[in-house]
Amino acid sequence: MCRSRGWLVVAALVALAACGRKADPLPPIVEVPETTTDLSVYQEQLDAVLTWSFPTLTRAGRSLTDLGRVEVWRLDVPPGQESTGTGTQAEELRRQLMVGRGRLIGRLEGDRLHEATRGSKLEFRDALSAVTPGTVPTTLWYAVRTRRRDGTASALSNIVAWKPKPVPPSVTGTVATPGPGGIELSWQGVPGGTYAVERRDAAGGPWQIVSPIGFEATTWVDRQVEQGKTWQYRVRTVIEATASPRVGEITVPYPDAYPPTLPTSFICLPEESVVRLRWDQSAEAGVAFAVSRRVDGGAWTPLGTPQSATEVRDSEAPAGAVEYQVRAVDPAGNTSEPVTCSVRIGP
Repeated sequence: MCRSRGWLVVAALVALAACGRKADPLPPIVEVPETTTDLSVYQEQLDAVLTWSFPTLTRAGRSLTDLGRVEVWRLDVPPGQESTGTGTQAEELRRQLMVGRGRLIGRLEGDRLHEATRGSKLEFRDALSAVTPGTVPTTLWYAVRTRRRDGTASALSNIVAWKPKPVPPSVTGTVATPGPGGIELSWQGVPGGTYAVERRDAAGGPWQIVSPIGFEATTWVDRQVEQGKTWQYRVRTVIEATASPRVGEITVPYPDAYPPTLPTSFICLPEESVVRLRWDQSAEAGVAFAVSRRVDGGAWTPLGTPQSATEVRDSEAPAGAVEYQVRAVDPAGNTSEPVTCSVRIGP
């Protein structure tokens, strides 16, 4: 029994000594950039346009604070060798082929990285050769990967494939008609074509796609355009994810001469000794609201001056059949038609 207790004491002392000893240092954590998974491609004239999310994280979910560059890779795949199957194994095979046979076609770093940034996205354009009628073009595989400043690289992104296509013809006869609900555009269509509308401020600025991409109608109304400015538009044909040349620009003055849209969801809520009026905010910037009331079909009386708030409390509502109206007033003084609601105060 004593011998057993002695061994226990020795074991405890050894354990305590081990606790006081410093362990071997752990190797430093290698922060690998997150792998891009949303690379996509389309064709614009004779450019293959690649887009993907700007790299901001490591694989561990930490912020990528030392981005060095982003690489763009391409592999030309001869006709008949494009298919590698589907699934995880096929994707891994494509990555191995890209690493073994692909070539680096772009290094986005410094000013080039800044120029390629489009908000939260990156964009890279690869010049294509025109498709010769009667020939089968080579399929192009693309991938990207991210490197830290110390050279640590992410895995290759998802592989996207593109087979160059003929450039579709441009639309003709584009006409713009400004109106109170926006600017309506119409044009002569292209057989088999779908369309996308681009807009920019005529005073300067980048072109932006303001319509759905690939819609079939030959008319479209820009309902989000701001009044009081001059705008430029162009309509581009889109066939098989390939866009026509950038031509046919038109300039459209859009004076602030149209009333704002009617207030919506206008309701009157009678409560004890007060009537609460509510409506929805206008989509147009800077709009104020003018509220009036009348009793038993009499004259309209303004309830204060126009204001930006979308709720008014009438604590002095007289007895009888009370009717309220609200109008939207824009900064240029254009006034909408009224929207009304009615309540009865008292017996």
